[in-house]
Amino acid sequence: MGFSVLVASALCTFLLPLLLFLAAVKLWDLYCVSSRDPSCPLPLPPGTMGLPFFGETLQLVLQRRKFLQMKRRKYGFIYKTHLFGRPTVRVMGAENVRHILLGEHRLVSVQWPASVRTILGSGCPSPTLHNGQHKHRKKVIMRAFSRDALQHYVPVIQEEVSACLARWLGAAGPCLLVYPEVKRLMFRIAMRILLGFQPRQASPDGEQQLVEAFEEMIRNLFSLPIDVPFSGLYRGLRARNIIHAKIEENIRAKMARKEPEGGYKDALQLLMEYTQGNGEQLNMQELKESATELLFGGHETTASAATSLIAFLGLHHEVLQKVRKELQVQGLLCSSNQEKQLDMEVLEQLKYTGCVIKETLRLSPPVPGGFRIALKTLELNGYQIPKGWNVIYSICDTHDVADLFTNKEEFNPDRFMSPSPEDSSRFSFIPFGGGLRSCVGKEFAKVLLKIFTVELARSCDWQLLNGPPTMKTGPIVYPVDNLPTKFIGFSGQI
Repeated sequence: MGFSVLVASALCTFLLPLLLFLAAVKLWDLYCVSSRDPSCPLPLPPGTMGLPFFGETLQLVLQRRKFLQMKRRKYGFIYKTHLFGRPTVRVMGAENVRHILLGEHRLVSVQWPASVRTILGSGCPSPTLHNGQHKHRKKVIMRAFSRDALQHYVPVIQEEVSACLARWLGAAGPCLLVYPEVKRLMFRIAMRILLGFQPRQASPDGEQQLVEAFEEMIRNLFSLPIDVPFSGLYRGLRARNIIHAKIEENIRAKMARKEPEGGYKDALQLLMEYTQGNGEQLNMQELKESATELLFGGHETTASAATSLIAFLGLHHEVLQKVRKELQVQGLLCSSNQEKQLDMEVLEQLKYTGCVIKETLRLSPPVPGGFRIALKTLELNGYQIPKGWNVIYSICDTHDVADLFTNKEEFNPDRFMSPSPEDSSRFSFIPFGGGLRSCVGKEFAKVLLKIFTVELARSCDWQLLNGPPTMKTGPIVYPVDNLPTKFIGFSGQI
């Protein structure tokens, strides 16, 4: 009798939960398969949908690039999965990406995960606004990135970069962790140029608090949409509130002033004027959300790219020397009291330096991809993508598989010196996305990275103390070890 009770107890304790779990997995698979569009004869893409409700989100969050590489090897250029609570198809390759990016508003629409929309909010141009709203908001922000506006920004960027590199060269200790230092630099630049903050407005402690809040928010942008204490979404919202409070303080200061400081209008000032000019009531929440996204796009991505630049140039000294030779030809490698001042015309002459930046963005694009939602059932590469499914187009994988590039693993900026046919290269190299939703600040990013490269090359030599870095995505690409590096002053000899 006692033995029978033990067996029954064991069955209830172990076997029954296992059977229930297997039944749930089977029902989950049936649900996922049944969501295909029966009116379309094409099959769903290959792939797996993971665990009930969670899908494969946990594997993606924990493994990131390793998970994505495994999926690509196993399923090819298009596969199905289940991420952030939604059935999803991941797409890569120039032709597949072309189909998605050129199908905006006709086949697909922008659709970021619920956690991103919750944290960044409904007022952000890129993730949530549609059609006319997005077009008008983008047109306003583009004025902040015109050539004339960029010319105003050059001395500000140069001032911040030069001061930062001087601190690096004067730092005590055998090494400096590059990634957090670069993030702080890019954050200061974005705060000054995009939001109009002046250096005197933030103490070092206050600035560090904002940087840390941004890091916490970004770490939790892509999380399960569960707002409970200690969840990723909860932590992201708490960090966002710190940022919003500081931005609101700046907005109210702008409203009290009649003319912008510095002689130019930053992106936030232009958004405020656009709203008031259209007779709309100034919506503080929307402005805070727009400013938060500007900061996100204006410093996290450039910090990632600048860190990768230091890594690649540190590993390829011959490329750094070619950059210096180009600077020498342009009169930019003289003694400090004779150096030519940078401006847009001078920067545009630095063709090879521009190619170094392009090659860095090819091998290590800061943003790995973009999110869309299928407005109707699509046919792509012999498969169907049902209406309502999420679509992720991959930037990093598209660069990896592009036929346009030979010796893809090699860091070779010269590959960009020869122009490629527009049709073959347009969607093979997409570090700033493409189509109607391409990055609004891409010209600003290019100018900033050029100035950073110029100042770095003419003032510093450096050594990567851990060799080639291991890169991770979270959600922006960054080095796992923060890139410990030893900097010394450049001797001036090439």
